[in-house]
Amino acid sequence: LKSMDEETATSAGIKLEIPTELQTEIDEIALKRPRKAVISLDLEDDQKRWLIVGICLHSVLSPALRKYVDSILSVFHNDLVLYHKIDMQIYPTHLKRDPHTGIFLNYKAVNNNKVNYGKNIAKYDYTIKGAVDLSKLFLQSHNALYTGFDETCDSSALLGLILNIAKFGPVIKADVDNNIRN
Repeated sequence: LKSMDEETATSAGIKLEIPTELQTEIDEIALKRPRKAVISLDLEDDQKRWLIVGICLHSVLSPALRKYVDSILSVFHNDLVLYHKIDMQIYPTHLKRDPHTGIFLNYKAVNNNKVNYGKNIAKYDYTIKGAVDLSKLFLQSHNALYTGFDETCDSSALLGLILNIAKFGPVIKADVDNNIRN
């Protein structure tokens, strides 16, 4: 039997009996909490346009870029295997710079080198086994966390690869730099 001091509450369809003194204490605690204003979910027209651009970039452009980047980097990897033995390299004779641009290659980003060895570069695994590993050499470590040219490789990484690797033509690089990236 329910006494007059209790209120009935429901939670997920289960009736709960809450004593009045407990309900009063709950109400007092709730009143002490600051109330936050509700933020409007209405978006301005400009915000809606940017949202559409982001969705298109993610669902239309990125899948196409992944295929394109994969094809270019697969050929590039094969060239580097043939001419520089990048798939069998060891410290200290590893390829340190991109042969086309001269930029330093980031071996921290591949083979879990940063996690496993930190700054002890002599212990790094310098073998580059495929196009994905090769691509990570051209990005900052925090942008190279993907596992393949799939959904884990976001548009920022893809655009960074196009800008940083000489195998992508100057017209494409200029378009990415002028029209998409900025």
